[in-house]
Amino acid sequence: MYNLKDTIVALATVPGKGALNVVRISGPNQLSLIFKLLTRKKKLPKPNFSYPYYVYSKKKVVDQCIITYYRGPKSYTGENMLELSTHGGCVMANQIIEAVINNRARLAFPGEFTYRAFINNKINLIQAEAINGAIHSENSLDSHYQINNLKGGLSDIVEDVYKKIKNLLVLAEHELDFV
Repeated sequence: MYNLKDTIVALATVPGKGALNVVRISGPNQLSLIFKLLTRKKKLPKPNFSYPYYVYSKKKVVDQCIITYYRGPKSYTGENMLELSTHGGCVMANQIIEAVINNRARLAFPGEFTYRAFINNKINLIQAEAINGAIHSENSLDSHYQINNLKGGLSDIVEDVYKKIKNLLVLAEHELDFV
């Protein structure tokens, strides 16, 4: 379905006019991209902290961004990940995405970051579905249940039922052996 060896990039915010956009990058080549986008820097930013950097494309400044580097497995996808908070509008975010694509990455498919989080055991299938449900919620009740599922509410119930059924099966097999 998806090639997990690719480095992917996508706009993580709704496109259009707004105060800022977030461009998300994840995958194996992400570390080399940091040095190509931030040509003036020689070392990695400290993981899980945000720093202001100028982002370059073809030796030209594209935007001043707030960069957050996440070292796997402590990221949403479980892989090394980079998030760039750019100024709003489409121009700068699109230039950054284009620069990333020109450096051996590809545009992510819809839901691919969440798919990678699932494959890397960061979330389970119920939580992955809850993310999609939360995005498409149309009222506060729907969003409440989806966020509860994202926190693990339904997963905990399913796990509890699974353990009870497993215990019943063990007890039934035990009784069958000693009849």
